[in-house]
Amino acid sequence: MISRNTIRIKVMQAIYEYHLSKSIHIDRAKRHLERTFDDMYKLYLQMLSFFGALTCTADQVIDLKKQKLLPTETDLHPNYKFVNNLFIKKIDENVFLQKALERHNISWYSDEDKFFTRTIYDHLSLMPFFVEYMQNQENSFEADKIFVLTMIEEFLLENEEVCCYMGEKKLHWLHDYNDVMIMVYNTLRTFSKQQRADMPLPPLFKTNEEGISEDRQFMLDLFMKTVEHNEEYMHFISQRLINWERDRLTNIDAILLKMAICEFCEFPSIPLRVTMNEYIEISKYYSGNKSKNFINGMLDPILLDLKQENKINKQGRGLKG
Repeated sequence: MISRNTIRIKVMQAIYEYHLSKSIHIDRAKRHLERTFDDMYKLYLQMLSFFGALTCTADQVIDLKKQKLLPTETDLHPNYKFVNNLFIKKIDENVFLQKALERHNISWYSDEDKFFTRTIYDHLSLMPFFVEYMQNQENSFEADKIFVLTMIEEFLLENEEVCCYMGEKKLHWLHDYNDVMIMVYNTLRTFSKQQRADMPLPPLFKTNEEGISEDRQFMLDLFMKTVEHNEEYMHFISQRLINWERDRLTNIDAILLKMAICEFCEFPSIPLRVTMNEYIEISKYYSGNKSKNFINGMLDPILLDLKQENKINKQGRGLKG
């Protein structure tokens, strides 16, 4: 479910933290990296349960309006369409989700969470797509599903208010939020009316029929091997810095180059061009303005050096490109 690009970014961050700490043991750093992925999945579970929390809030708002000293006709005869959203009920009925929420002690029950959920509901209720949904007379599972997916696309995805709130709970959730909301969207897109309540949710790392995850192993190997071969990879970088100013080698650029070298040498099934494109792309968002050209300019000659020393051994899919 998680993309290789996201895995590379989180490994890059973990290596940066490892080198910055200087005293932390590599095994402890690896366990910390694994915990960040575990926490990412907890955020995924929390956001899946957010829809139900919003409908509960909507129901409470309706009850409060009924109890006003001078309730209006609308207050006395409210529109329960959102509260009774069939698709959100389907999400909440998922046994796997409910057990996971209980196991990880995840909920929206605290006073702080309830206040936040009310704030978000108030903002949501003013959105044009929400108003249109409430006014539409159609009541069906499919219409309710389209509404929830639209809510993610037009309201929750890249929502700074929600992102910052989750980031206050766990700092790295601030960076995980958008990736997680895409994961939530992709999960809910597959939900159907006929789906069993005990249908498992997808794991964070894709697994094969034997339950083995190549992506999880990729994450662990990329971190461990990049750190373990740090000096060797730095040698290949240093001998190609002749054509570049040394002060252009930032910590992040050095880490990205080492990770790329690690993929060139240690991952036979990953095509060389895929590796190059991925790290050039990551540098655009996580390093300096000129890093894209620097990384691109460094990787080509480094790759030639690695080939001359017979460090490249690609097989299968890795032979493409």
